[in-house]
Amino acid sequence: MLNGVLLLAEAVLYFGAMVTLFRFRRRIGLGVFICALGVMHFLETYLASVFYVALPFGLVSPGSAVLFSGKLVMLLLLYMKEDAATVRQPIYGLLLGNALMIGLVLILRLHAIAQLPNGRVPDIGFIDEMGWLMVWGTTLLFIDAILIILLYEKLGAYLRAGPFVRILASVASVLTFDQAGFFTALHFVAGAPIAVFFGGWFAKMGAALAYSGMLVAYLKWVEDNDIAVPRGLSDIFDTLTYRESAMRP
Repeated sequence: MLNGVLLLAEAVLYFGAMVTLFRFRRRIGLGVFICALGVMHFLETYLASVFYVALPFGLVSPGSAVLFSGKLVMLLLLYMKEDAATVRQPIYGLLLGNALMIGLVLILRLHAIAQLPNGRVPDIGFIDEMGWLMVWGTTLLFIDAILIILLYEKLGAYLRAGPFVRILASVASVLTFDQAGFFTALHFVAGAPIAVFFGGWFAKMGAALAYSGMLVAYLKWVEDNDIAVPRGLSDIFDTLTYRESAMRP
């Protein structure tokens, strides 16, 4: 029970802090929100590889259930209130930053490392493991972002009057896909057992429910403007592929 309450408290804290930064984006700049979103990526991946708590339905990592699920919802919010061109900025930044990290680590391995007086030496193996997991996670995030936008827009034709169900269906579907993809890498890199997959999936479904409810409440009572009318799928693909002529003014 305590672990479940703590996970919910973490989700509320994460969501509250992020939407506060997003709400004041016109005053402090959208870059603050994007930087805060990106800086959590290492912690999110680290926790997903080593930090788990026991719940009745299995093992759950706050990094995956709380932080990653929250990040995906924040990207959906970013798309809903800005556009797809803005969504790609944090994703590409994470992907290129992680690739740079791996490149630097490959060069760092060539150093003749001096041992500190206390005998400590850097754990290059851990950095390697984290680097590849972060790159794989960011690659999945790129696919997830496209999928959630497409699902959100497609469901708009049927669930325009039900924003909660529309958001929940989009988030839950993409989190299911991501759980399968990330667990595959986690299993081979860190030896995660199958209990991690099922526990993580149940936790992500709970996170989808909680975050969707909070997002609908935020959009209804905090944001000034209504959710934009759904765009056509061709416009989404054009924007995501840098065809700037298709973007709205």
